[in-house]
This record gives sequence, structure tokens and C-alpha cells, in this order.
Amino acid sequence: MTASLPPVITTPAAAIDALATLAEGFAAVAVARDKEGTAPVAEVEQLRATGILPALVPRELGGGGLDWHTVFEALRPVIRADAGLGHVFAYHFVNSWRLQLNENQPRIDELQRGLAANHWFWGGAGNPRDAGLELTPVEGGFTVSGRKFFATGAQVSDRITASGTRVDTGEKLAIIIDAHQPGVVHHDDWENIGQRLSASGSVSFQAASVPDAHVLGFGEQSGPRYRPFASLSILLFQLALDHLHVGLAEGALEAAAAYVRTTTKPWSTSGLSRAVDDPYIRELIGELTSATRASDALTWRATDALAGAAERGWDLTDAERGEVAVEIAAAKVVTTKTVLDVTSRLFELTGARATGEAYGFDRFWRNARTITLHDPVAYKAQEVGDHALQGNFPEPSGYS
Repeated sequence: MTASLPPVITTPAAAIDALATLAEGFAAVAVARDKEGTAPVAEVEQLRATGILPALVPRELGGGGLDWHTVFEALRPVIRADAGLGHVFAYHFVNSWRLQLNENQPRIDELQRGLAANHWFWGGAGNPRDAGLELTPVEGGFTVSGRKFFATGAQVSDRITASGTRVDTGEKLAIIIDAHQPGVVHHDDWENIGQRLSASGSVSFQAASVPDAHVLGFGEQSGPRYRPFASLSILLFQLALDHLHVGLAEGALEAAAAYVRTTTKPWSTSGLSRAVDDPYIRELIGELTSATRASDALTWRATDALAGAAERGWDLTDAERGEVAVEIAAAKVVTTKTVLDVTSRLFELTGARATGEAYGFDRFWRNARTITLHDPVAYKAQEVGDHALQGNFPEPSGYS
């Protein structure tokens, strides 16, 4: 953590300007950083230095008091520049905001004050397809043990959101873990083809300490104690993926258009002197841009739905939650198809020379192919279809 902490950003304009400036620097080194593929330690410090980390903390607790629309708008240029960074940054906001979905308000408020005062960066260790973490009661709290294999942001975080099951009672609890303590082992093993700067490798907990002040209560997403508001974090993670898809497509199109304007040569039989005049290039980039704009519009519609549900708080109903889930799932279906199409076909716009490693255009497809596999989009299409045919809402789960 930096020795001198910045003032907290409290206006939408300041948030958007701060991240736009960061994005310019990230874009300039995106190809090189993708090849390095190391954890984004320096980039997180740059983000911290802007003062945006407590953006979603209420102002009365020392935060920025900003909303989700502002945060996602501010993040979009970063996603365009490097989707791995956009991923880990977006998850900071999701993981820190989800504190508010628990019922122990005094502990939530204290953690939010800590975030605002210390500009903590937040990661998560909650992959539902891994074995659960075990909580062992000790004086003053618990110890937590186990391993999570996809823990985006944990490696570069100050605090980690997670859940664990008590070994004595079987109760599942939402917990917060100090990421810097000796019992937390970051394995630095994210070696996938894409999202290389997302710090999404595994983390192990070896009897790490969880004091009572970091235990937020009931942590199940279903069952008799389930409440719709408490499960919004799952939908928020899905919405973040929608924004990542769109930002990736936008970044790929921007890079392709710049290359066509400056580098692509017209085909020898076209009779044209400039590639930008080629009707096939014009048609294709028009189609891809139109699809991306449609995906963008659907994603903002889903964002508005999520924001409205969040404002309902504990009064949120199952039906209201279900409508939001369908909106986000529909955006997921469309944005997944769009980003894969755009990042693959950009080479049809740019030509053979654009496959050179120096340009790094393949990173857009590698990032898209990696992030769109987060959970099978076919199941999102089924959720939308079930609602269209029978009026059913997605069953709340670790992914819906």
C-alpha cells in the first residue's frame, strides 16, 4: 500500500476522468504487459492512487457515494485497453460492495469505513465449483482452511471476500480475510491464454485468522434463510462480465479501425487507393460496430435493472430479482456472441500483416475466449427461453 493515501473521489466526472487517464497509459503498454503476464501489482497501486477504490462506499462512512452506472462507465476505457485489468478492477468494486448484502450492519459499516480510510483493494475467493472452505472456531473468531482455484484479485488484494462452513455445526458463513497474513498463500499460477493481467490464480488458506469482526453472518445463496437482496452479488458478477464483453469488443474495433486507417493496404484488384474506401471493409466494420452497439445498449439496460433492484434493499422480492436475472442473462447471450465474433473477424478487416506479434491483436480474441468461458452461455440462453415460454425465473445459484 502507498505511504500517502489520496482523497476519495466523490463525483462521477472525477471518477471517469481518472480512469480514462489510467487507461491511456495501460493501452500504451498493453501488448508488452500481455506478453509478461505478471500480476498487476503496479497497476493496482495506480488505481489506488486515483482515490476511486471507495467509490461505492456511502459518503456518511467516508466513501465516494457513487453509483454502479458511474463505476461501469469509468471502467469501460480500462476494459478496452486491457480486459484483464478491467476484470480485476471490476471485481474489486463487486467484492467490496457485496458487503452491503449481509445483515450484520455494525460490522459492515466498520469494514466500509476501513475501506474508505485505507483505500483497500478487494479480491474474492468464492468459486462455487471448488470445495468449500472450512471454518474452525477459536477464541475470538475462526480459522479458515482450504484452497480456491479461481480467485480473481486475491493475489493483489488487501481484503478477500469468501464464505466458509463451520466444521462443528455445518453452518455456512460469509467472511472477510486479511490477504496479507501468513496463513494466506497466493500461488501465482494464472497461466491461461487470456485475461493474463486479471490475477485469477489460486489461493490457499492455512489456518488463516478470521476475527469475529470479519464474520458477516449467514452465507448461503439458497435454502430456508435465503433472501433475494442477499443474492444480488451473483447477478452483479454476471453483469460485470457483460460489461467486460462489450468493452473487449469496443477495444478490438478501435484497434482494428486505427490499423485500417493507417496501415492496411487496399487489395490489388479493388481499384482503390485507400483501404478505408473498400466496400467489404466498410460493410464488415459497420456490421460489427452495430452488433457491439446493440450489446452495449442491452448491457446498460441490465445495469439499470440491477441498480433498481439494489435500491429496493431488503424489500426486494423474488419476482423483482428474477426480472433482473433475465435481463442480465439476455445481455450475456448477446454480448458473448458479439465479442467472439468481433475479436475473431477483426483480422478480416486488417489483413495478413496484422497477425504479426508486434501488434498483439490476438490478445483481444484470447481474452474474449477466456472470459466467455466463465460459465456456459448456453445455460443463460435456457434461462431466457424458460422465461419467454413459461414465465419462469432463473433459480438462484452460484451463477444465476
